Amino acid sequence: MMKRSIRAIALSVLFSSIGFVLSFLLRKVFDIDLSKLEMSIIAFIITTLCALLLFPIVFKIPFGKVSIREFIYRVGLFPPKKIHGFILLGVLAAATTLSAMLIGSLLTGKYVFDSSKITLAQAIFSLTPGIWEEVFYRGIIMIVLLRISGSFKKAAIIQVVIFAIAHIKGFDLKSIIDLFSVLVIAIGFTFMAYKTKSLIPGIVFHYLHDTFLFSVQIPGGEYTGFKDNALFYSALWIAIGIVIILTHYLSKKYKIINKYNFYRL
Repeated sequence: MMKRSIRAIALSVLFSSIGFVLSFLLRKVFDIDLSKLEMSIIAFIITTLCALLLFPIVFKIPFGKVSIREFIYRVGLFPPKKIHGFILLGVLAAATTLSAMLIGSLLTGKYVFDSSKITLAQAIFSLTPGIWEEVFYRGIIMIVLLRISGSFKKAAIIQVVIFAIAHIKGFDLKSIIDLFSVLVIAIGFTFMAYKTKSLIPGIVFHYLHDTFLFSVQIPGGEYTGFKDNALFYSALWIAIGIVIILTHYLSKKYKIINKYNFYRL
């Protein structure tokens, strides 16, 4: 049981970025000149095919061998009824974090709006993490960890730590702060999936956050000194807290809750 679970988690982490890895190899190993837009399209297609064909049919993760439709339904990806409420919650969450990051950047006195940061290439690039990181981490990995631990809290803690480690860029102070920020954001994504019983709000949130991420940062994204970093990152962390509160309140008040609970034990 434990060996199969570790295999399932390892494959999920690996295949969450398989599209980008293979498109990178096409560019570097085979010397194929690909733009960011072309690499993003290839990465999305590869990741989508791997997720929808290999996991439910070949790897039989995490439900055994099932149809693609059943896999989509049971992993929390199937569109719920009255989907507009789920989408709006994701949009509101992204607007909250992006606005907070913009405020943090403005307070540094170094922010300059650059429309070139909002591109089709970035929008296409963001599809893969926006959709498939939610499926692999908040979907497959969480389901596997719930079976092992029997506790949502334990499963969530392990999952967000794995997600953060998978995004590590280095071991300097800035990289560690970035790592912590990824962990905090993952808590927001996980709480949203838990409260709504759907991956849809988190996917919308994740996608929009990544698409407009660079447009709300100072040029080059280089926050130097304690003041700059404190203003920017504290604004982001506070925003995630607000997202969690809003998700708790709005999901209950407006019944933004899917009937099928894919986190059931």
